[in-house]
Amino acid sequence: MPHKEVNVPRRPWKNEAPATGLRKRLPRLVMLLAALVSLTLLVSGCINLLSVSLTNGQVAGPNHVITATFQPTADLNDFRGVFAFRYPQGWEIVSVTYAGSHSGTATRSNNMINYYANDWEAKAADAGHNGHKDGYEWWVGYSAPFNWKTTDTVTVTITVNTHGVGGTFALDFVSGVTTNATPDTPANPADKVNWELGAIAAGAPGVRLDQAMTLQAFTDVSPGDPYYDAIQGMSQSRVINGYAVGATGTFEFRPNNPVWRAQFAKMIDGALAMAVNEAMTSPFTDLGPDNPADLYPHEYVAAAYAAGITQGITSTTFGPWNNISRAQVVTMVVRALQNRFPALLTPPPAEYQNTWGTGFSPTHGENARIAEYNGLLSGLPLAGAASDPWAAMPRGEVAQVLWNMMGMLP
Repeated sequence: MPHKEVNVPRRPWKNEAPATGLRKRLPRLVMLLAALVSLTLLVSGCINLLSVSLTNGQVAGPNHVITATFQPTADLNDFRGVFAFRYPQGWEIVSVTYAGSHSGTATRSNNMINYYANDWEAKAADAGHNGHKDGYEWWVGYSAPFNWKTTDTVTVTITVNTHGVGGTFALDFVSGVTTNATPDTPANPADKVNWELGAIAAGAPGVRLDQAMTLQAFTDVSPGDPYYDAIQGMSQSRVINGYAVGATGTFEFRPNNPVWRAQFAKMIDGALAMAVNEAMTSPFTDLGPDNPADLYPHEYVAAAYAAGITQGITSTTFGPWNNISRAQVVTMVVRALQNRFPALLTPPPAEYQNTWGTGFSPTHGENARIAEYNGLLSGLPLAGAASDPWAAMPRGEVAQVLWNMMGMLP
């Protein structure tokens, strides 16, 4: 009985592939090549951050220049450099350019920023990572494509407008690479790790973490001046603002100026990180028209009233434009801590005598006693220039008291 023939297709030779099979294999080949490139990058390291230059000691203002110089440790063709910079909120990145063996303007990438704000910050702390930082944000971008040689050096120049936000900051610099064709949308999401290549290579040669930079917040408050540390700290925390010095982009603090009661309400709300919103109301009728686009002064006063920090001059008047006295500042600060953190202040012993005494006011006197005993008035010349509890408290003294309070917060 003749057997039934079966048409079996011929197996192609080793170097022969049908066109349809090649088309099916192409995506896999591309992914394999991409994986090999990624593996090569991870093994070779390929980014070294040679140096960082910071503008320490200057007055916070516009056009601060920060530079970082990089060098590849492996040759790569047709790749783009990636640069990530973590900086304080309140600063504005004006431009990011690079020059040296290659030059141009870096392209900012939201996809890369999201990667750093989520994936990078979520990684365990090590030589190339230091986690999340409150009050900071990222600028991340990439260069034009070029061929990297180990003899190349590129200096990235960041121009910053601080908008008057001074203080001592811990800045982070991270480097990486990406492909030419799809710089911030890789076909394989796993390739995003190359954006931080300098952080994950052995020894993390392409990063500089927690680089300290100090900017003087105000033109009229210098190191060694009274209340300098408090004013710097309050500026860095963005609790206090200054007065613009013409069109220079710098600011004055004017530490000897008095503080309005409305201004103090805003300052203590900020120092306590209290939530303030437009829906808040108070019983005070002397605050003027309420601008729905601005929380000052109505909602800041309302928040302080709701928290039991202020009771007003009367049940319906706040006196927003009156200069606040030392006694009033002390009482509001003590109330704030007693209401929000009941166990924070220690009652002074019966024999304790404060500098101002208590006879000047039944209410404010005892609060002054509590405040001084707990260190809230540390740094003030209570027996000298700050000896009158009923006098207007200058901005410098207010900053010191609020800074002392912030230092006690849990």
